[in-house]
Amino acid sequence: MARKLSFSKEEILNTAYKILIEDGMKNITARNVAKELGSSTISIYSNFGSMTNLKNDLSRMAKNKLLDITKIEYTEQKLLNIGIGICIFAKKEKALFRSIFLREDLSKDFIEEIITDLKNLIIASFKADERYKNLPDDVIEWMLKKGWWYVQGYASLICSGFYNPSDEVIEKELRDMGSVIVHAVEKK
Repeated sequence: MARKLSFSKEEILNTAYKILIEDGMKNITARNVAKELGSSTISIYSNFGSMTNLKNDLSRMAKNKLLDITKIEYTEQKLLNIGIGICIFAKKEKALFRSIFLREDLSKDFIEEIITDLKNLIIASFKADERYKNLPDDVIEWMLKKGWWYVQGYASLICSGFYNPSDEVIEKELRDMGSVIVHAVEKK
């Protein structure tokens, strides 16, 4: 069977995404993608111009997947849903989680973009929640930081395989930590 000479941008991107979720961003090379496609690197460069462009598109796909998971309504609380989504993302998309949150071969600018998008989502959730909407910005920032540190650490443990909780346990653990953070604010 003859090699297919031309691949669409979408076919190349989907193949690169498969490599990303299996092996991480560091294995996204023109040769690896071409090998997986069964083609030469010409198709990749003719569609994307450079590996940087391909990686940027791939990074956007990963970011959108993360944001989609954090917007699922696991509970009645938007803030809790974001944390649950990040932990489930760490559990189901280990290579993507490592690429995004452990800064594995993604550009610093892109990492900052993802963090800013998540932070804006969290702040909007605080402002939309009747319990928190009147809190001063510095208190919201403090709660965001404490919650972020906990979720990041917890999700990293999940991603590494050190801890493998069910989705129900993830929810319970995050609710418990959220209560601790809220209680600390009430004592201030």
